[in-house]
Amino acid sequence: MLWGAFANSVQAMQSMDWAMGSISQNIANVNTTGYKEKDTLFKTVLSESHTAPASTQNSPNKNTATTGLDIFGVRAVDRNLITKSGTITSSTTWSDMAINGRGFFIVTQPDSTGAPGAGGTSGTLYTRAGDFTQRAVNGNNYFTTADGNYLMGWAADSKGVISATSTLTPVYANIGQTVNGNATTSIQTVANVPSNATQTGSTQTFTDTSSITDGFGTTQTLTMNWTRTGGDTWQVDFSLPANPASGSVGTITGSPVTVTMDANGAITAPTTSASGTGFADLTVDWSAGPTAQSTASINLSSNKPTLSTVDETIAVYDNAYNSHNLGLSFEHASNGQWYLRMKPVAAEGTVTALMADGTNYTSSIPITFDGAGKILTPAKASFTVGWTAANAGSSTISLDLAKLTQFSGDTSTKMSVKNIDQDGYASGTMDQVEIDTAGKVVAHFDNGKSRTIFQIPVATFVSADQLDPISGTVFRATEQAGDITIAAISAQGSGASIVASSLEASNVALEDQFSKMIVTQKAYSTNANVFKTADEMTQTVRDLIT
Repeated sequence: MLWGAFANSVQAMQSMDWAMGSISQNIANVNTTGYKEKDTLFKTVLSESHTAPASTQNSPNKNTATTGLDIFGVRAVDRNLITKSGTITSSTTWSDMAINGRGFFIVTQPDSTGAPGAGGTSGTLYTRAGDFTQRAVNGNNYFTTADGNYLMGWAADSKGVISATSTLTPVYANIGQTVNGNATTSIQTVANVPSNATQTGSTQTFTDTSSITDGFGTTQTLTMNWTRTGGDTWQVDFSLPANPASGSVGTITGSPVTVTMDANGAITAPTTSASGTGFADLTVDWSAGPTAQSTASINLSSNKPTLSTVDETIAVYDNAYNSHNLGLSFEHASNGQWYLRMKPVAAEGTVTALMADGTNYTSSIPITFDGAGKILTPAKASFTVGWTAANAGSSTISLDLAKLTQFSGDTSTKMSVKNIDQDGYASGTMDQVEIDTAGKVVAHFDNGKSRTIFQIPVATFVSADQLDPISGTVFRATEQAGDITIAAISAQGSGASIVASSLEASNVALEDQFSKMIVTQKAYSTNANVFKTADEMTQTVRDLIT
């Protein structure tokens, strides 16, 4: 039995020695970011066993006597308080992060060259230490831990969208990097055209007092009556005085004339006159005079209808990512009836291939509203702009008109615009990066655009305290830790979030460690006294023999 005292006291001193090591490790890491306390507990172990003698004095008969005597010692057992959170404190470093909730950052070890490793079962680790720095490797500035491990996340596409099938890849943000812009492909309108805007007259009359001379050489007044037959098509009827004050009566051949205009109001037809586009050749037979017949070329562009429009300008981008002003001109033709024309700067591009709800148009798109100010047609339109600049190419742009309305406006000459937005932008340089509460890494560019470039997920385990500690801050998955779930932290709910420019402090309570140190030291000294006393007892036995 005396030998059991030796065994037990030695085991106890070894266990207290181990516990003191854990305490010293905790105290040493009291200021280590994301450190998780190592707690040493004690477990009873069998150190010696004795069988009962044939006759016993501890029971009235042999049948009820004890079978023997077991002597128990102690063994140290560690547990890691991984799920015990530390205090989240603010930081002045933008790349620092803390997890306010469950889970771990996913990191991967570097390969032999220091570049991001392949990850996988052996290379993927987990940490709560969010003191990330940026490390330049192979042209990218990666987020790395103090141990050199690479932070993993889901990369976004060029539009800032995270795919549901994205795989984990090392996170980087290249501040100072220039990225391409985006050519405009769509325009969305949320606006109101004023129903009280001036309407374009569907018939307009002009007179010309210098172009026609009769058979006597006397100037006759030519009257031109313009009547709209379509969005950009007019019919012009020409007439001369039936009873002129002097001269002769003329009869016109070649009237009426059909005239078409482009989006800018320039006449594109007729084109048959030798004088050029926009001229109408009229033959006049005179009732009297030396000249029986004359021909005149009438310049229609000098006398043409005035269109009443409400105009808006929006910047769009070509395929070289250069900005251009595109005019959206809404002509108020009649109650509930408008015509829309797209007008780029003439020297910069031309519009073709107008289409709305499956119908092709030449230069204007008809828009109709019901009596309640809601648009009836079209819901969507499209057009192509051929840019004149080198490398600018051509842009086919869709136009969403579903949220265009027609109500009385505060002013009859301007649209009420809530939003006319387009998806193009110029090239830009990344000048700032921020991390939001959902773990999205958002890059800001000097062209005014912002875009998500990565999503940082968190990993959770069924029993995270059973992870294998590689160090006090980095852990490896184990079978005992259970299944892993990788998801955005917002999926946890309950306000869980990524806190940027913050760090999770060590979860070690210094006062608790000092208390444990005193108890451990006392236990070690006491067991040393047990060993010493047992040794003295063996010496006494030895002396009895001599």
